[in-house]
Amino acid sequence: MSRIVVSLFKCHARNYHSHRGIYGFRIQSSTDLNYGISSIPTNYTNKVYQITEAFRSNGYKIANLNPLGEPKSIYLSSLDPLNYGLGSNERISLSGILHSNKTEINSEDFLLMLKRIYCDKIGVEFQHLHENEKEWLAREFEKIQLEHTMPCEEKKDLVNELIKSQVFDNFLATKFATVKRYGGEGAESMIAFFLEVFRQSCLDGLKDIIIGIPHRGRLNLLTGLLDFPPVVMFKKMLGFSEFPAGIDATGDVLSHLTDLTEYKYKDNLVQITLLPNPSHLEAISPVVVGYARSRLQSLKLADYVSDSANELNYPVLPIQVHGDASFSGQGVVMETIAMSNVPHYSVGGSIHLIVNNQIGFTTPQERGRSSPHCSDIMKMIGAPVIHVNGDHPEEVLKATRLAFSYRQKFKKDVMIDLQCFRRWGHNELDDPTFTNPMMYKVIHSCKVFLTNGILIQEFSLIST
Repeated sequence: MSRIVVSLFKCHARNYHSHRGIYGFRIQSSTDLNYGISSIPTNYTNKVYQITEAFRSNGYKIANLNPLGEPKSIYLSSLDPLNYGLGSNERISLSGILHSNKTEINSEDFLLMLKRIYCDKIGVEFQHLHENEKEWLAREFEKIQLEHTMPCEEKKDLVNELIKSQVFDNFLATKFATVKRYGGEGAESMIAFFLEVFRQSCLDGLKDIIIGIPHRGRLNLLTGLLDFPPVVMFKKMLGFSEFPAGIDATGDVLSHLTDLTEYKYKDNLVQITLLPNPSHLEAISPVVVGYARSRLQSLKLADYVSDSANELNYPVLPIQVHGDASFSGQGVVMETIAMSNVPHYSVGGSIHLIVNNQIGFTTPQERGRSSPHCSDIMKMIGAPVIHVNGDHPEEVLKATRLAFSYRQKFKKDVMIDLQCFRRWGHNELDDPTFTNPMMYKVIHSCKVFLTNGILIQEFSLIST
């Protein structure tokens, strides 16, 4: 009997073809970036290299990421130049160490440059990645931080979308004051994330974007970038069904509305599907990747291409939007990302966005998880995490561009942790000053984007 069991097991094991590929799974070629590995041994003993690596590893810990507070004033010995014997006015060479257009620099300017890159409004966690991926991410991030400038047209597009989002929220607050709309106030820069993803997807020739997003900011996305008819939403708020007359259906709740549309940028089109998300927040995550996988199969692309000589590309992009508390607290998240690189389940990487309100309903962060960051689960699959201050939409654009480039390059998951806040509590009818008085004392002192005179000043600055 035992021999029969062993024989059956061996026969069953032989049916797995992951070692050479089969319909539904193609082996991805390794990415060799050829960054001059021969220089690494000498760099290990180079004090400039050592302090650069220290900032790459720990700079995010003191970065200015929280829109509700000052940058962390903690002392990290690994970031102290005195511990590396670096003099105050020493001339140092950056060649082969820091990816800058400068080859030589003063030590004080060098430290300022490192802080500008790794300790400003964007912080990256990537030291847990494969060596090739680490080197690529360091190069691209340093290039974006030091060289990226946003063209005037892109600034105008960004300002326009932010205005649309805020005007929409202000209108609903006035006309539908008793409706729970879960607006985007405090997290407006998530619109910058979607704007950049849509544009980059068009430029890169992607065919589909599949989005799973919970209630926070969902209506803003629908009526803004996705051109959902506001009149349909207003009818729903007045108690009418979203279905035509004569259909015996009550419809779904307001925050579950969905859409299928196209986005055009520079004569390129991408189809966008916003899935009908349930109130059980993270339940949509496996649906997003499953939908993307089935879309690839129906298009006969990626793992379903008959000609294995073609380059392995994934032109369907899954976007998973999460809340900070639900992402670190629900098991379905870990179950979904655990399958992300498994043969016959991969979708070429999802871009994850945590809308980090820094609170779960009324629960403070330290009471809702044991890890330092809500995004720490992503380290389980070796995915990079890009933290960004949600009060700075242009920085969100840069973070998004980096995340998109990583996904396209390595065909793996990547996370953006958008640190923001909820201006009105869990919903617009909630008074959070009872449950979180200190936090909301700070929030109520925060300025809004659209204030008297500021908008005109911003546009005049952009136009010049």
